[in-house]
Amino acid sequence: SSHKGFSAEFGKTMCEFAHNDEKLCVITAAMTGGTGLNEFSKQYKNRFFDVGIAEPHAVTFAAGLAANGHKPVVAIYSTFLQRAYDMLIHDVAIDKLHVVFGVDRAGLVGEDGPTHHGVFDIGYLRQIPGMKVLCPANFDQLQKMLRWAVEECTGPVAVRYPRGSVQLEDSNFDFCLEDVPCLQSGDNVTLISYGSLLKQVMQAAAELAERNIHAQVLQISSVTDFSVDQLLSQLRGKDVFVIEEAAAGSGIKQTVAWELQKRGYSGKVHGLDLGSDFTPHGDMEKLYRLAGIDADSIVEKVQEVLCDEE
Repeated sequence: SSHKGFSAEFGKTMCEFAHNDEKLCVITAAMTGGTGLNEFSKQYKNRFFDVGIAEPHAVTFAAGLAANGHKPVVAIYSTFLQRAYDMLIHDVAIDKLHVVFGVDRAGLVGEDGPTHHGVFDIGYLRQIPGMKVLCPANFDQLQKMLRWAVEECTGPVAVRYPRGSVQLEDSNFDFCLEDVPCLQSGDNVTLISYGSLLKQVMQAAAELAERNIHAQVLQISSVTDFSVDQLLSQLRGKDVFVIEEAAAGSGIKQTVAWELQKRGYSGKVHGLDLGSDFTPHGDMEKLYRLAGIDADSIVEKVQEVLCDEE
């Protein structure tokens, strides 16, 4: 059911934006209900386009609309946006066209199974020149990032969000593209993450505090444009843990480690991600545990690293 999740919030936000901006239009590829766009399709029939199971066409069509002064928003599941990778590069990014991508089902999707897990988009979107990728952790952040993407961004931008409604508690968030907000202070270690996985990370920090390990939690708002200097200035302890709901090697851990090293950081950067195997279908809590990115696994990893260094 999507009636209370990020998808529904996305659809509601698109209706609000369309009411005030006649240039805004929305495209999807046989995912009207899944992406929360049923109401938009009824209210704005002339600005809603379902192109069927033809994701490459959806992206190229959006490029044409953008080139003619419209503000296209393309709503596609992360796993199916992979089908339009060539069009993302050749039809949108090379010409620096302002197309907004609502990347639904980003991360693990539970019972939908291995074909639907959206675990590769961080890697394939980050490597496209000029593409900005934003990662909201709750509904408020989703709204603010979408508003920035639609009204202020001038090139291609993706806002990726998960299936369902699991989200970080309200954090009084003011979106700024490069900011690395501190969600919790701590002096022993630093935990870095983004998106809805921050809920697990915050829970892990609370459990670590009960063990007298005080973890600082930093949020990455954009995995393409975060300020490494701001991140570096906030680091605490000599161990940094980058925790991601992404396939092994496709996230930001390597970038964080390399950029910190160039700036003289002498600590260690550890990565926790989904690993290199395909994730099966199943209950979300069990899948997080299987991958080692649930709160308990994060606690175990931090304790293990600190213990080995004693």
